[in-house]
Amino acid sequence: PDVGLTKARKLVERDRADVLVGPVSSAVALTIRDYVHGQGIPLIVPIAFTRDLTAPAKASPWIFRVVETTDQGNFAMGTWVYKKTPYRKLVVMASDFVAGRHSVEAFMAAFRQAGGKIVKEIYAPLNTPDFAPYLAQVGGLGADAVYTWFAGADAIRYVKAYKEYGLAGKLPLLGYNTLVDDIILPAIGDTALGIVSVGHYSAALDTPENRAFVGDYEAKYNAWPSRYVELGYVAAQLVAGAADHLKGEVGDRARFRDAIRSVVTKIQPPRGPIQFDHYQQVITDVYVTKVERQGNRLVNAVVDRIPDTSQEE
Repeated sequence: PDVGLTKARKLVERDRADVLVGPVSSAVALTIRDYVHGQGIPLIVPIAFTRDLTAPAKASPWIFRVVETTDQGNFAMGTWVYKKTPYRKLVVMASDFVAGRHSVEAFMAAFRQAGGKIVKEIYAPLNTPDFAPYLAQVGGLGADAVYTWFAGADAIRYVKAYKEYGLAGKLPLLGYNTLVDDIILPAIGDTALGIVSVGHYSAALDTPENRAFVGDYEAKYNAWPSRYVELGYVAAQLVAGAADHLKGEVGDRARFRDAIRSVVTKIQPPRGPIQFDHYQQVITDVYVTKVERQGNRLVNAVVDRIPDTSQEE
């Protein structure tokens, strides 16, 4: 966070940036928030998804966010699981840090509100080398399924351990999309087949805008775009749209900020249309996906769409 603040100061004070895009880390986003607000410079946040950044106490008219918060997709998924599946008793497992806990807290709130029961919560430290001690707690609880938040290397180890421990054939595995992110699916392999997750984007989304986006990206990089690619692309769409709206006259930061707000409904994100709420947090569809093999590629195939999820629900 301290390095992030130093870099933000350099971009604004030395490089005279007109707009900032970033960061990845929620901790960095919260650290630079007061500086960005005080300087009055537009900041578009593509990835850092802590719910606190656009909550009323921290929201700033200078900060826009195009990724759903920890709450949005997970809360929507809690309701969806109760309404669209037979699962009524769940075990929840997550990385023991703020993103993991906030994500499953939102899921549990909606699932319980709908009438479901959480039979056990299990949290594992970041960079857990062996998930066996945690998975050993799952058996004998009478659960119908497991809802999970892990990401990166932890997600790869967790999904593989879930199958090795014999749970894959007994308890369906659901989670937030970081669990089976397109980036890590090749490393997980066929072990990921059948996992159901929720998130704002899948490269397998079958719309004209996304087919064109995936085709262009694959032609250039010989890979499908991930959720992170789409988020960066939408951030750039906002910057370009605002600059076009102002005919390149971007020196007035307040006008640039207002232009970002005005063009959000005019751009065409690969995920589908978006808008901002009163706190400039994105209102977005999220997609329920299931890992399938299509040809020689594992994909998060879209099985349902949950429209217009909002942090204010």
